[in-house]
Amino acid sequence: MIFNLFRRFSLHRGSAEFGRLKRIILYTLMINVLFAILFKYVEAVSWNEAIWQTWQTATTVGYGNRPAETLFGRIITMTLSTVSIAFVGAMFSAVFDYKEYHKTQKKLGYMKNPFNDGYVIFNFPATSIAKNFIEELRAIEKDVGICFVDNNIEALPLEIQEIPNIHFVKGCPLQKSTYLNANINQNKTIIVFPNAQDNSSADGATKTTVDLLERFVTEGTRVLFVLVEKANTWMFEDNNATYINADLSVLAIVQECQDPYSAMVVEDLLYNTKGANPVTVEINRLEGMNWMDLQLKIMKASVSLKQQCNVIALIQNGKTDACPNPETVLNKGDLLSIATYSNFSWKEIEREILVLQD
Repeated sequence: MIFNLFRRFSLHRGSAEFGRLKRIILYTLMINVLFAILFKYVEAVSWNEAIWQTWQTATTVGYGNRPAETLFGRIITMTLSTVSIAFVGAMFSAVFDYKEYHKTQKKLGYMKNPFNDGYVIFNFPATSIAKNFIEELRAIEKDVGICFVDNNIEALPLEIQEIPNIHFVKGCPLQKSTYLNANINQNKTIIVFPNAQDNSSADGATKTTVDLLERFVTEGTRVLFVLVEKANTWMFEDNNATYINADLSVLAIVQECQDPYSAMVVEDLLYNTKGANPVTVEINRLEGMNWMDLQLKIMKASVSLKQQCNVIALIQNGKTDACPNPETVLNKGDLLSIATYSNFSWKEIEREILVLQD
């Protein structure tokens, strides 16, 4: 608690609340130092006793184990006790005001994102989408920090505010301070939603945000974006950001029409809370093996290691293939998408496949 209070001081040094608190603490300290000096020489006691007597009087504890004996010493004690009641009360009031100020600043989005290695979301989506997003992320990454950045809302909805490790930054995507306050270069994934869900011109604003984001992100930071109109993907050809289709629900409906239960299968794969999830792994020790042999060996290795998994797709040169030719040869660095559980270890699977080959 004390550490958090001092951290807040460093965040609001220029505020009027901080200035008031600083002045009260300074005046209180000066008065107590002056009293300790006077008490030491007037009452002819040690520094230890003078400081102890000062604290007793200032806090109105008054143990009385060494009260003032001289007239002047008693006058000083009376004066300090009277003044201290006012200053100690004022100090506690200033601390409370400062705490409330900090709470308000955080609620309104005027504080820097405190999270590292988390997620930053530009343009707050609907509350239901945000809640589902948080729930799904934290099914795998418990308590991961999530920061929402938006210039069109005054504060996050109360039901979102009450979720732990959620932060809000109010800022315009055209201002440099927004990216600095969002702590972009310290977080691993940035997601840009359209600032208008039903207007394709919002994709132009998304393009601007993605371009500016790429000035701040580091090599280890991914940028994902959602478009209103898929036809606008051409604008992002020069960006390193990844496009996420906003119409996945429509695609799921079409797929279900063509093949019953398929939408449910895809939903199970996409939802972290459903069980097995896609995991991308890299071919390091199995180069030269073909696709058919790989699938047979993975099944045998998973049985031996008591791990559950299913190969979904091969990814070569950035292109996905959910149904490769059985004779397709694997190269070092190729990627595999595998449906499995959180305890899955690809390194052990690769090692076991090599053992099975011998």
